[in-house]
Amino acid sequence: MFGNFFNRMYYGDPRRPDLKADDIPKKGVSLFFDILKNNFWQLISLNLLLIVSCIPIVTIGPALAGFNNVLRNHALNRNVWLWNDFKDGFVKNFKQSFIITLINALAAFILINNYKIYSSYSTGFIKIAGSYITIFIGFILVLMNVYIYPLMVTYDLKIKHIYKNALIFSIIKLPQTIGIVLLSLLLFGLCILFAFIPLIVIGFSLVGLAINVYDRSVFEKYIDSRVNQGDKKMEDKPENQ
Repeated sequence: MFGNFFNRMYYGDPRRPDLKADDIPKKGVSLFFDILKNNFWQLISLNLLLIVSCIPIVTIGPALAGFNNVLRNHALNRNVWLWNDFKDGFVKNFKQSFIITLINALAAFILINNYKIYSSYSTGFIKIAGSYITIFIGFILVLMNVYIYPLMVTYDLKIKHIYKNALIFSIIKLPQTIGIVLLSLLLFGLCILFAFIPLIVIGFSLVGLAINVYDRSVFEKYIDSRVNQGDKKMEDKPENQ
């Protein structure tokens, strides 16, 4: 009796059917291509929905929130209703996404003008130091935007905490974040080579999907796991007698 018990413990139950490939949760590259394969036409629709929603310039931020909400749900293997999920992300994050877009636009405006000013100096320490510092700050801001919108639509955070977490992830996952940025630039570059047609059809969705699939693994490791551990500790904590 005990022999059979330990055999099942070690080798598994022979009566249980083998695990199918579809039963194994996918992550990373395999998850990206699985979503792309199963939701190709929806990603095209999402791409067009994003472009149309950004036509009024003031709605760019909320449109990006709705866009990332849909892709976040895909990365979480949730059922996705394109219009409802886009609308939910758009409406629920309207204020934060609008403010964040203004902050990013203002930061970009200041950095570009600072670079022009420092570059106008003929020679000297101010030109070199000012130009490189401006480029470095702009580079960090680009890396942070890999995380900003997915953080906003996933967690209930204040804007300062969104930027703080985005900065932390950009630093501790620096090689991976640079890799995602380079991959995004490569995809955009390929779209430009084909007269922007792929960009209009599916380019934004491909870049957004790659970012959200990558971010999901980061959030699971550094945020979700700690939240779950905290919940577990609260459950295990004995009540005061």
